[in-house]
Amino acid sequence: MTEHDWQTGTDPLALLDYLFPVRSQGSVEPQSRASRLYLLGCARRSWDRLPGVCRAVAAVAERLYYPRSPDRRAHDAVYPLAEALINCRGESADLTAIGRELVGQGHAAAGEVWSGASIDPDLWVGFAYLAYFPFARETPEFHRIPADLHSAELIREVFPNPFTHPPPFDPAWRTENVMHLAHHADGTGDFSALPVLADALEEAGCGRADLLEHLRHDAPHARGCWALEAVLTAR
Repeated sequence: MTEHDWQTGTDPLALLDYLFPVRSQGSVEPQSRASRLYLLGCARRSWDRLPGVCRAVAAVAERLYYPRSPDRRAHDAVYPLAEALINCRGESADLTAIGRELVGQGHAAAGEVWSGASIDPDLWVGFAYLAYFPFARETPEFHRIPADLHSAELIREVFPNPFTHPPPFDPAWRTENVMHLAHHADGTGDFSALPVLADALEEAGCGRADLLEHLRHDAPHARGCWALEAVLTAR
C-alpha cells in the first residue's frame, strides 16, 4: 500500500489490513481505544440495519467507551451477553433471551431489544460481530464484519495517516482555550467548532499541518477523531 492508496482507497478492509497486519499464531494485541471507537462509529452508520438487541449492546458499549475511564463492572456484566450474540444464529428465541437479560440488568428497555423474528444467519453474523467486537480485549478480526458495514472514510477519521511521521504533540499547545474547545467537542459529540479549535492551536504555536488540516477539513467528523484525540491525550 502507498500513501496515495491510504488517502484515496475505498476498500476499508484493505486499509484495516495495512493498519493491523496478520499476527503470528499465539500473539495477542490489546484492542486500542481507536479500534473500539471505529467499530462503534460503524455501528452508528448502520444503526437502522442492526437488530434491536445488537443496537442495545452497542449502546452499552458507547456508554462504556466514550468516557476515558470505562466502567469495568458494567463491561464484565454485559460482556457475556455480547459474546452470546456471536454464539447464536439469530434465532428469535436466542435474541429474546439476550434482550431480556439486558433489560433485567437495566441496560435497555423492552421495546429497544425486541426483534420479533429470526434473522437470516448469513446477515446475523456480521451484525453480531459488529456489536460484540467493541467489548473484545484483543484487536478483532475485522474481516468477520462484512465490508459494507465498514467505512474507509471513518477509518481515515479515526486512524492517522500511517505514512506520515509528524513531531509529537507539544503539551504547551494545550492552552485553556484549546482544552475548553476540545473537551466540549469530546463531551458533546458536537464537532462544528473543530475549525475554531485549529485556530486556537495555531495561536498557541502549533505548527503541525496534518493535525490542523484534519480539524479543518469539511468531511464529517466522528467520535474518535484522531486529531481531537491527539489534543486530548497530548500524544
